[in-house]
Amino acid sequence: MSQISVVIPLYNKENSIGRTIKSVLSQTYQDFELIIVDDGSRDKSAEIVRSFTDKRIRLIQQENAGVSVARNTGIEASKAEIIAFLDADDEWLPVFLETIIRLRKKYPDAGLYGTAYEVHYPGSIVQKTYIANEGERILPSNFGAFVEFGGPIFNSSSFAAPKEVLEEIGGYPLRVKWSEDTMVWGKIALQFPIAYSPCVCSIYHQYSENNSTGIPEYLENPFLKYISTIEKDELLKLNNEQDFVMYCDLCRIATIRRNIYSGYCVKARQELSKVTSTPYIQKKRQLLLMSYLPRYIVNNVHKHAKVLSYLK
Repeated sequence: MSQISVVIPLYNKENSIGRTIKSVLSQTYQDFELIIVDDGSRDKSAEIVRSFTDKRIRLIQQENAGVSVARNTGIEASKAEIIAFLDADDEWLPVFLETIIRLRKKYPDAGLYGTAYEVHYPGSIVQKTYIANEGERILPSNFGAFVEFGGPIFNSSSFAAPKEVLEEIGGYPLRVKWSEDTMVWGKIALQFPIAYSPCVCSIYHQYSENNSTGIPEYLENPFLKYISTIEKDELLKLNNEQDFVMYCDLCRIATIRRNIYSGYCVKARQELSKVTSTPYIQKKRQLLLMSYLPRYIVNNVHKHAKVLSYLK
């Protein structure tokens, strides 16, 4: 039995899936199984997967049901105790699995193992590393790390988790349009320690084919929706309550920004009233102002923000 299962959800990624698979096969740690769940692709993605003859690769095909269902299918089919996730348009550097296995041995009680990563824009590369000089460690505050960093310290292609933990939290949420990873990470962080390595082991390709940046519907953050069902007294038991509140506001701000870009300004203003953390007052004011701007101006702001991100 392999030590680790790799799950790749696949939907219409014929231009990148070959590169992604090669990055897995090039790992320094080779004791893995690779499960690719084709979620009803209509291009040549499955054909490209079949061109690889490595016996560790399993291709599962299903009708299109969304990325969360595809990942859950991979979780169910996996045979190892640790599951690592990789999106079909991202890639790993050669030491990713080696780093995950090392973290697992050092911190066997952790519920999630994440690493630093790079974001590749069309014209530049940005490293996302959280406090490199502290080395590999258990985070003292699961939510505080994201708050201090201003966003995720790992991404959907730079983490792994024990299969039993993923099953305990119910896997990936269904009928969710975006930020399904936030839900998974948040539910794990509420119950388990998080282990982190500042080693850059993953590459996230921004603005790749067929991504989620153009979703036109009104979006809700699934983790915020989830915690609204938990008794407040239970949340108050968290030893990092202030970090948790700020983390929720950070999630809320990201969702509000997306909804303003999509034209849901009235609903966005209603959500802004729930942002209470003092460090985010300036961001709150900026988003409030943006919500009153004419749609064509907001569209231009969004367009230029994307263009400028190429130069980061």
